[in-house]
Amino acid sequence: MSFEVPNLTLLKHFVTVAEDRAISKAAKRLRISQPALSKNIKRLEELLGTRLFERHSGGADLTQTGLAFFNRARVIGLEYEHAIQEIRNLLSEQDATIRIAAGPIWSSTIVPAAASRFHRRFPRHRLSVQTGPVDQLIDDLRLGRVDIFAGAVIAKSRLPGFTSRRVAKAQLGIMCAAHHPLAKADGPLDPMQLVAYPFVSFNQNRDVLKSLSDWLKERGAPPPRYLLETSSIYTCAELARSGDYLFYESTMVAGSPIGRGLVALQTEKPIFQFDLGFVFRQGLERLAPHNGLMKAMMEVFEDRGLRSSSAEPG
Repeated sequence: MSFEVPNLTLLKHFVTVAEDRAISKAAKRLRISQPALSKNIKRLEELLGTRLFERHSGGADLTQTGLAFFNRARVIGLEYEHAIQEIRNLLSEQDATIRIAAGPIWSSTIVPAAASRFHRRFPRHRLSVQTGPVDQLIDDLRLGRVDIFAGAVIAKSRLPGFTSRRVAKAQLGIMCAAHHPLAKADGPLDPMQLVAYPFVSFNQNRDVLKSLSDWLKERGAPPPRYLLETSSIYTCAELARSGDYLFYESTMVAGSPIGRGLVALQTEKPIFQFDLGFVFRQGLERLAPHNGLMKAMMEVFEDRGLRSSSAEPG
Protein backbone atom coordinates (compact mmCIF):
# COMPACT_ATOMS: atom_id res chain seq x y z
CA MET A 1 0.00 0.00 0.00
CA SER A 2 1.35 3.45 -0.92
CA PHE A 3 0.54 6.77 0.72
CA GLU A 4 0.69 10.34 -0.44
CA VAL A 5 3.30 11.99 1.79
CA PRO A 6 1.72 14.59 4.15
CA ASN A 7 3.27 18.04 4.09
CA LEU A 8 4.94 19.52 7.15
CA THR A 9 2.04 21.84 7.90
CA LEU A 10 -0.28 18.86 8.32
CA LEU A 11 2.28 17.16 10.54
CA LYS A 12 2.69 20.28 12.70
CA HIS A 13 -1.06 20.67 13.09
CA PHE A 14 -1.44 16.99 13.97
CA VAL A 15 1.33 17.11 16.62
CA THR A 16 -0.14 20.25 18.19
CA VAL A 17 -3.63 18.76 18.48
CA ALA A 18 -2.15 15.57 19.94
CA GLU A 19 -0.18 17.53 22.55
CA ASP A 20 -3.07 19.80 23.53
CA ARG A 21 -5.72 17.04 23.20
CA ALA A 22 -8.23 19.56 21.90
CA ILE A 23 -8.90 21.24 18.55
CA SER A 24 -9.89 24.54 20.17
CA LYS A 25 -6.77 24.81 22.33
CA ALA A 26 -4.48 23.78 19.47
CA ALA A 27 -6.11 26.29 17.10
CA LYS A 28 -5.35 29.13 19.53
CA ARG A 29 -1.76 27.99 19.86
CA LEU A 30 -1.36 27.75 16.07
CA ARG A 31 -3.29 31.00 15.56
CA ILE A 32 -5.65 29.54 12.96
CA SER A 33 -9.40 28.97 12.99
CA GLN A 34 -10.88 25.77 14.42
CA PRO A 35 -12.60 24.86 11.11
CA ALA A 36 -9.30 25.23 9.23
CA LEU A 37 -7.49 23.05 11.75
CA SER A 38 -10.25 20.41 11.71
CA LYS A 39 -10.10 20.39 7.92
CA ASN A 40 -6.34 19.77 7.96
CA ILE A 41 -6.67 16.94 10.48
CA LYS A 42 -9.37 15.35 8.33
CA ARG A 43 -7.14 15.75 5.26
CA LEU A 44 -4.28 13.99 7.05
CA GLU A 45 -6.56 11.14 8.11
CA GLU A 46 -7.70 10.76 4.51
CA LEU A 47 -4.09 10.67 3.28
CA LEU A 48 -3.18 7.97 5.79
CA GLY A 49 -6.43 6.07 5.43
CA THR A 50 -7.08 5.85 9.16
CA ARG A 51 -8.59 7.79 12.05
CA LEU A 52 -5.97 9.51 14.16
CA PHE A 53 -8.23 10.91 16.88
CA GLU A 54 -11.26 9.86 18.88
CA ARG A 55 -13.24 13.07 19.20
CA HIS A 56 -15.47 13.71 22.21
CA SER A 57 -17.01 16.64 24.06
CA GLY A 58 -13.89 17.10 26.19
CA GLY A 59 -11.44 17.17 23.30
CA ALA A 60 -9.61 14.66 21.12
CA ASP A 61 -7.58 11.60 22.11
CA LEU A 62 -5.17 9.69 19.91
CA THR A 63 -6.25 6.33 18.51
CA GLN A 64 -3.77 3.45 18.53
CA THR A 65 -2.64 4.30 15.00
CA GLY A 66 -2.62 7.99 15.91
CA LEU A 67 -0.26 7.35 18.81
CA ALA A 68 2.10 5.35 16.60
CA PHE A 69 2.12 8.14 14.01
CA PHE A 70 2.54 10.81 16.70
CA ASN A 71 5.77 9.25 18.00
CA ARG A 72 7.28 9.46 14.50
CA ALA A 73 5.82 12.82 13.52
CA ARG A 74 7.47 14.61 16.45
CA VAL A 75 10.90 13.35 15.42
CA ILE A 76 10.28 14.35 11.79
CA GLY A 77 9.42 17.87 12.89
CA LEU A 78 12.51 18.19 15.08
CA GLU A 79 14.82 16.83 12.40
CA TYR A 80 13.34 19.21 9.84
CA GLU A 81 13.78 22.24 12.12
CA HIS A 82 17.36 21.27 12.84
CA ALA A 83 18.09 20.69 9.15
CA ILE A 84 16.71 24.11 8.26
CA GLN A 85 18.82 25.71 10.99
CA GLU A 86 21.96 23.99 9.68
CA ILE A 87 21.23 25.18 6.14
CA ARG A 88 20.70 28.72 7.38
CA ASN A 89 23.99 28.53 9.22
CA LEU A 90 25.84 27.52 6.07
CA LEU A 91 24.15 30.18 3.95
CA SER A 92 24.39 33.05 6.41
CA GLU A 93 27.50 31.95 8.33
CA GLN A 94 25.58 32.50 11.54
CA ASP A 95 25.86 30.09 14.42
CA ALA A 96 23.04 27.74 15.35
CA THR A 97 21.26 28.67 18.56
CA ILE A 98 20.13 26.32 21.32
CA ARG A 99 17.58 27.95 23.60
CA ILE A 100 17.65 26.88 27.23
CA ALA A 101 15.33 27.94 30.05
CA ALA A 102 17.03 27.73 33.43
CA GLY A 103 16.31 28.87 36.95
CA PRO A 104 18.54 31.58 38.46
CA ILE A 105 20.79 29.09 40.25
CA TRP A 106 21.33 27.01 37.12
CA SER A 107 21.85 30.06 34.92
CA SER A 108 24.45 31.55 37.27
CA THR A 109 26.26 28.36 38.28
CA ILE A 110 25.73 25.26 36.13
CA VAL A 111 25.21 26.78 32.67
CA PRO A 112 28.32 29.05 32.67
CA ALA A 113 30.53 26.16 33.76
CA ALA A 114 29.00 23.90 31.10
CA ALA A 115 29.18 26.46 28.28
CA SER A 116 32.94 26.20 27.70
CA ARG A 117 32.76 22.40 27.66
CA PHE A 118 29.93 22.54 25.16
CA HIS A 119 31.68 25.02 22.87
CA ARG A 120 34.82 22.89 22.72
CA ARG A 121 32.65 20.22 21.09
CA PHE A 122 30.25 22.47 19.16
CA PRO A 123 32.10 25.74 18.46
CA ARG A 124 29.56 26.96 15.87
CA HIS A 125 26.55 26.79 18.16
CA ARG A 126 25.31 29.69 20.26
CA LEU A 127 23.46 29.38 23.55
CA SER A 128 20.48 31.53 24.48
CA VAL A 129 19.79 31.32 28.21
CA GLN A 130 16.49 32.55 29.63
CA THR A 131 15.55 32.67 33.29
CA GLY A 132 12.41 33.55 35.19
CA PRO A 133 9.57 31.99 37.20
CA VAL A 134 9.28 28.21 36.77
CA ASP A 135 5.69 28.47 35.51
CA GLN A 136 6.76 30.89 32.78
CA LEU A 137 9.76 28.78 31.75
CA ILE A 138 7.66 25.63 31.51
CA ASP A 139 5.07 27.47 29.43
CA ASP A 140 7.83 28.72 27.11
CA LEU A 141 8.99 25.12 26.70
CA ARG A 142 5.50 23.86 25.93
CA LEU A 143 4.96 26.59 23.34
CA GLY A 144 8.30 25.92 21.63
CA ARG A 145 9.98 29.19 22.66
CA VAL A 146 12.85 27.27 24.26
CA ASP A 147 14.38 23.88 23.52
CA ILE A 148 15.40 22.63 26.98
CA PHE A 149 14.22 23.39 30.50
CA ALA A 150 16.87 22.91 33.21
CA GLY A 151 15.71 23.01 36.79
CA ALA A 152 13.40 21.27 39.25
CA VAL A 153 11.69 18.23 37.72
CA ILE A 154 8.38 18.51 39.56
CA ALA A 155 4.73 17.83 38.74
CA LYS A 156 4.17 21.07 36.80
CA SER A 157 7.22 20.38 34.60
CA ARG A 158 5.86 17.03 33.40
CA LEU A 159 4.24 17.67 30.02
CA PRO A 160 2.68 15.27 27.51
CA GLY A 161 5.02 14.69 24.59
CA PHE A 162 8.08 15.71 26.61
CA THR A 163 10.85 13.71 28.28
CA SER A 164 12.38 14.40 31.69
CA ARG A 165 15.96 13.42 32.44
CA ARG A 166 16.85 13.44 36.13
CA VAL A 167 20.39 14.48 37.01
CA ALA A 168 20.57 14.91 40.79
CA LYS A 169 18.70 15.18 44.05
CA ALA A 170 18.46 18.55 45.75
CA GLN A 171 16.83 19.86 48.89
CA LEU A 172 15.24 23.03 50.13
CA GLY A 173 16.70 24.51 53.27
CA ILE A 174 16.99 27.64 55.37
CA MET A 175 20.05 29.83 54.85
CA CYS A 176 21.48 32.81 56.67
CA ALA A 177 24.61 34.94 56.87
CA ALA A 178 27.69 33.30 58.37
CA HIS A 179 27.59 35.86 61.21
CA HIS A 180 23.89 35.27 62.02
CA PRO A 181 23.27 33.98 65.60
CA LEU A 182 21.71 30.75 64.27
CA ALA A 183 24.81 29.99 62.18
CA LYS A 184 26.73 29.43 65.40
CA ALA A 185 24.36 26.69 66.60
CA ASP A 186 25.92 23.30 67.28
CA GLY A 187 23.63 20.66 65.78
CA PRO A 188 20.09 20.71 64.33
CA LEU A 189 17.93 23.73 65.13
CA ASP A 190 14.52 23.58 66.75
CA PRO A 191 11.71 24.92 64.48
CA MET A 192 10.76 27.45 67.19
CA GLN A 193 14.27 28.90 66.96
CA LEU A 194 13.87 29.37 63.22
CA VAL A 195 10.52 31.18 63.32
CA ALA A 196 11.87 33.64 65.88
CA TYR A 197 13.65 35.42 63.01
CA PRO A 198 12.12 37.16 59.96
CA PHE A 199 12.32 35.65 56.48
CA VAL A 200 12.77 37.15 53.05
CA SER A 201 10.54 35.59 50.39
CA PHE A 202 11.62 34.68 46.86
CA ASN A 203 8.15 34.74 45.33
CA GLN A 204 8.83 32.91 42.08
CA ASN A 205 7.40 29.66 43.38
CA ARG A 206 4.53 29.51 45.88
CA ASP A 207 4.90 25.73 46.18
CA VAL A 208 8.33 26.28 47.72
CA LEU A 209 6.95 28.62 50.37
CA LYS A 210 4.12 26.20 51.16
CA SER A 211 6.56 23.34 51.77
CA LEU A 212 8.21 25.29 54.60
CA SER A 213 4.88 26.26 56.18
CA ASP A 214 3.74 22.62 56.05
CA TRP A 215 7.00 21.42 57.61
CA LEU A 216 6.71 23.91 60.47
CA LYS A 217 3.03 23.10 61.03
CA GLU A 218 3.81 19.37 61.34
CA ARG A 219 6.22 20.25 64.15
CA GLY A 220 3.84 22.52 66.03
CA ALA A 221 5.56 25.75 65.03
CA PRO A 222 3.86 28.87 63.60
CA PRO A 223 4.37 29.86 59.95
CA PRO A 224 7.43 31.91 58.98
CA ARG A 225 7.19 35.71 59.08
CA TYR A 226 7.98 37.05 55.63
CA LEU A 227 8.81 40.73 56.05
CA LEU A 228 10.02 41.28 52.50
CA GLU A 229 9.01 39.72 49.19
CA THR A 230 10.92 40.01 45.91
CA SER A 231 11.11 38.29 42.52
CA SER A 232 14.92 38.62 42.52
CA ILE A 233 16.95 35.80 44.00
CA TYR A 234 19.94 38.15 44.11
CA THR A 235 18.02 40.56 46.34
CA CYS A 236 17.03 37.67 48.62
CA ALA A 237 20.64 36.56 48.96
CA GLU A 238 21.85 40.11 49.64
CA LEU A 239 19.22 40.62 52.33
CA ALA A 240 20.18 37.32 53.97
CA ARG A 241 23.85 38.34 53.81
CA SER A 242 22.98 41.47 55.79
CA GLY A 243 22.32 39.20 58.76
CA ASP A 244 18.78 40.41 59.37
CA TYR A 245 16.80 37.76 57.46
CA LEU A 246 16.56 34.02 56.88
CA PHE A 247 16.15 32.75 53.32
CA TYR A 248 14.39 29.50 52.30
CA GLU A 249 15.38 28.04 48.92
CA SER A 250 17.47 25.28 47.35
CA THR A 251 20.60 24.80 49.43
CA MET A 252 22.53 24.93 46.15
CA VAL A 253 22.29 28.71 46.58
CA ALA A 254 24.78 28.61 49.46
CA GLY A 255 27.34 26.90 47.22
CA SER A 256 26.81 29.23 44.26
CA PRO A 257 28.13 32.72 43.44
CA ILE A 258 24.67 34.07 44.26
CA GLY A 259 24.88 32.80 47.83
CA ARG A 260 28.49 33.61 48.64
CA GLY A 261 28.71 34.23 52.40
CA LEU A 262 25.56 32.25 53.20
CA VAL A 263 25.37 28.99 55.15
CA ALA A 264 22.64 26.35 55.20
CA LEU A 265 21.24 25.72 58.67
CA GLN A 266 20.92 22.21 60.06
CA THR A 267 17.48 20.73 60.71
CA GLU A 268 16.64 17.38 62.24
CA LYS A 269 15.35 16.12 58.88
CA PRO A 270 15.47 17.62 55.38
CA ILE A 271 12.54 19.98 54.86
CA PHE A 272 11.87 19.03 51.24
CA GLN A 273 13.76 17.05 48.59
CA PHE A 274 13.25 17.11 44.83
CA ASP A 275 14.81 16.05 41.53
CA LEU A 276 16.93 18.29 39.33
CA GLY A 277 17.27 17.70 35.63
CA PHE A 278 16.05 18.52 32.14
CA VAL A 279 12.71 18.52 30.35
CA PHE A 280 12.63 18.54 26.54
CA ARG A 281 10.45 17.48 23.65
CA GLN A 282 10.67 13.76 22.94
CA GLY A 283 13.15 13.09 20.16
CA LEU A 284 15.35 16.11 20.92
CA GLU A 285 17.96 13.85 22.51
CA ARG A 286 18.69 12.49 19.01
CA LEU A 287 20.15 15.86 18.02
CA ALA A 288 23.85 15.81 18.90
CA PRO A 289 24.26 19.50 19.91
CA HIS A 290 21.26 19.47 22.25
CA ASN A 291 22.30 16.18 23.80
CA GLY A 292 25.85 17.54 24.04
CA LEU A 293 24.67 20.56 26.04
CA MET A 294 22.81 18.38 28.52
CA LYS A 295 25.85 16.11 28.80
CA ALA A 296 28.08 19.12 29.55
CA MET A 297 25.76 20.22 32.36
CA MET A 298 25.68 16.69 33.79
CA GLU A 299 29.48 16.70 33.82
CA VAL A 300 29.44 19.89 35.90
CA PHE A 301 27.21 18.16 38.44
CA GLU A 302 29.54 15.16 38.53
CA ASP A 303 32.66 17.30 38.96
CA ARG A 304 31.06 19.05 41.92
CA GLY A 305 29.88 15.83 43.50
CA LEU A 306 26.24 16.80 43.07
CA ARG A 307 25.02 14.11 40.71
CA SER A 308 22.89 11.35 42.20
CA SER A 309 23.89 7.77 41.43
CA SER A 310 20.22 7.00 40.82
CA ALA A 311 19.77 9.78 38.24
CA GLU A 312 18.07 8.49 35.13
CA PRO A 313 15.66 9.50 32.36
CA GLY A 314 12.03 9.97 33.41
